[in-house]
Amino acid sequence: MQICWLTDIHLNFLSLEQRTGFYKKILEKRCEAVAITGDIADAPILIDVLKEMVAHLKIPIYFVLGNHDFYHGEIGKVKKEVSSLCNAEPLLIWLSEAKIKRLTNDVLLVGQDGWADGRYGDYQNSNVVLNDSRLIYDLFTQKILGKNKLLQKMQQLADADAAALKIDLAEAVKSSAKKIIILTHVPPFVDACWHEGNISDANWLPFFASKIIGDVMFKFAENNPNIEFVILCGHSHSEGVCQPLKNLIVKTGKAAYYNPEIQEIIAV
Repeated sequence: MQICWLTDIHLNFLSLEQRTGFYKKILEKRCEAVAITGDIADAPILIDVLKEMVAHLKIPIYFVLGNHDFYHGEIGKVKKEVSSLCNAEPLLIWLSEAKIKRLTNDVLLVGQDGWADGRYGDYQNSNVVLNDSRLIYDLFTQKILGKNKLLQKMQQLADADAAALKIDLAEAVKSSAKKIIILTHVPPFVDACWHEGNISDANWLPFFASKIIGDVMFKFAENNPNIEFVILCGHSHSEGVCQPLKNLIVKTGKAAYYNPEIQEIIAV
């Protein structure tokens, strides 16, 4: 089985003709499924883009959502719409709700959206202000109350996804799987948070990495040395690979606005 991995494709920046051309490139790879690690499109057209993708590709699309998928929207409302769509379209699989998917006898797929949690780097002294806190309603309403309130909301979102991932992985390791592939949007370790060939610094790390998600992944890999864990993520728009443990590898995908690309064809 071959899976086409995509990340941070931001299809809202493309015309219909350009999106159709991108779908053709995916079809040319003749993969059996697609895996997307977030930032598919902004909230107002996310549902239409997901419908469009499955109509063109006609293969299972496993995905998690990224921060941009909630831009110009409310998190709860977007999640409700995505859930409803996936319930109606069996080829669209939002892993945050779908839980564990068995790809082969030996390989399982799990995923959670994930959020930057401000626990890496120096949040209090960082001068970084992302569009997340302007364009995502839930974050904007906390930002106007102060920097600490925004951090609390970021951590609330990240912690909820980490708790869900912990449940999924606890179930997954009970199986006979030899490999578990995990999709998430935000890099889970400092060494996975790449930017233009370097690791992000303390100014940017609070907004581009998720320590709580990384802690969950590391613990499961450490406690299950006979299972290979492969993490696919994006968010930072720069590629890199890190390997915190012998059986734990993290691949961060690259991206550029207006130019979506295929990250890798993964054989399972």
